[in-house]
Amino acid sequence: MYEFNGITTWSLQAIAIDFAIIIALFVSLKFIKGWVSNLHANDEITERDNFAFGISFAAGLVALAIVLSGVSSGAFASSLQQEALQMLGYGVMAIVLIKLGHFFQDKVALRKVSLHDEIVKGNATAALIDFGHVVSVAIVIRSALFWVATEGWHGIPIVIAAFAIGSIAMLLISQYRVQLFKRTNRSGDCLQQAVIDGNLAVGIRYAGFLVGSSLALTAASGIAPYAADNIVASLGYWALSAAVSLVAFILLHLVTIKIILSGCDISDEVNRQKNVGVAAISAAVSFAVGSTMATLLGA
Repeated sequence: MYEFNGITTWSLQAIAIDFAIIIALFVSLKFIKGWVSNLHANDEITERDNFAFGISFAAGLVALAIVLSGVSSGAFASSLQQEALQMLGYGVMAIVLIKLGHFFQDKVALRKVSLHDEIVKGNATAALIDFGHVVSVAIVIRSALFWVATEGWHGIPIVIAAFAIGSIAMLLISQYRVQLFKRTNRSGDCLQQAVIDGNLAVGIRYAGFLVGSSLALTAASGIAPYAADNIVASLGYWALSAAVSLVAFILLHLVTIKIILSGCDISDEVNRQKNVGVAAISAAVSFAVGSTMATLLGA
């Protein structure tokens, strides 16, 4: 069999199958988004020019791409049929988990506001927060996929369990941001009210912090030992490592942002003055700290 730089004819066939399934999953996401939202995607994007819906739909595409990068990593299956079934199975599981994680973030973390209704109205702040929710959920799923060393179908229940632990940790992070906003906001409004009011700066900062936190949680995949013969203990290590990683992220983010924006009342600039520039810097710091932790400590 001809082989060029480690690529064989058989592996090229497997790659082609994976690409076909991935493209099909991307296309299906459009219809799933319209069905879940009870809206027609084309009408919202082209007829109503609802850019908030476009941002929300783009979030789903980015999230699916992130998860599929974890699904498609590793060795190919023993046959082309098995490779296709595993890619399709894990891909469908990824979409279901993204939707579940997204649902709990929306309904638990920000239960006083309907992000869906706000997005339908064209609220870009709600769309940005939706982007943060969906992408952070996808990064958590990808982390679980990289951490679980069990191959094939046997790894699915463990991935779901690791995802559930990571999702709970991310819900706590969301609640931390909600309570921090309430404590530092001089006008006394809650974060949900800022979303309804369309404070774009708040949306940027919140979404950036969530994405940075989920990247930091990726460090758990490099810290927590995985033992296929003791899954319960492995999940315990995963939960502990996730908690430690997120606490470290909060502290590192706090120190870094205070140094970079020294002398600036960040909360006042973002919450009251709606300063998008300060919010963008805060989001960038969150991403930088989280990605650095993921690179240095992640699997």
